[in-house]
Amino acid sequence: MDVFDIFRRSPEKQIQKLRKKVKEPHGDASVRENAALRLYEMGTAYAIRALLDRYTISVSPSSQDEKEKAEVCSWLVRMGSEAVPPIIDYLRNERSVYWPIRALREILDGDELVEQVDKLLRFHWENPPASAFPKAQIIRSLEGLHSPELEETVRLFLDDEDDDVRLGAIEYLLESPEEVAREWILETYLESGDRPRIQNQILEHLVEKGWTVRGYRPAMETSLPAAFTITREGRVKRVGS
Repeated sequence: MDVFDIFRRSPEKQIQKLRKKVKEPHGDASVRENAALRLYEMGTAYAIRALLDRYTISVSPSSQDEKEKAEVCSWLVRMGSEAVPPIIDYLRNERSVYWPIRALREILDGDELVEQVDKLLRFHWENPPASAFPKAQIIRSLEGLHSPELEETVRLFLDDEDDDVRLGAIEYLLESPEEVAREWILETYLESGDRPRIQNQILEHLVEKGWTVRGYRPAMETSLPAAFTITREGRVKRVGS
């Protein structure tokens, strides 16, 4: 065996070849599946990161796509903490985040999970991705996860340029107690005069939650659409309801 044989058989070279097969959306599914299995069995951080690239493509039929993605997710969960750094790297750089976030939620518990997603969102705030999609998806995956630090981080996205990101942040913060998030939500409403979709969603949520507009009543009254009113107690309601 000469030096070139050694280079050709190096783990990095093998992983790159397997990564290409994992990301191939056409052809025999078994080629893609076998490549994914080999990356899983290699088990290094570099191999796991290549395995995660399976989530950058979708294949037909959708049932096959779902099957493969679910299997990769189960492998990531089985790897445990060793899979976390490659997952975080993927989530910082790629658009399709549903399955990696799902794996992360199954691997990590409690405070550690909250800390990791808080850092991830801070990264995306400071380094906005080309597409708003991953930000919106990550925020919408936070259901049930709360800490003062995470709430402050999500609050930043109330100023995001993308409506879906703002709406995700609004819906997440509405899970918080009224005393924590009420003023943030009302200020977002008043600052979204050019975004009727945002304002309408906030009003619908205020009706549902029964939060008051205390301290903001005059400004709220002058900006309410005709379908809404404010009660004597300072709560938003639909006219006629």
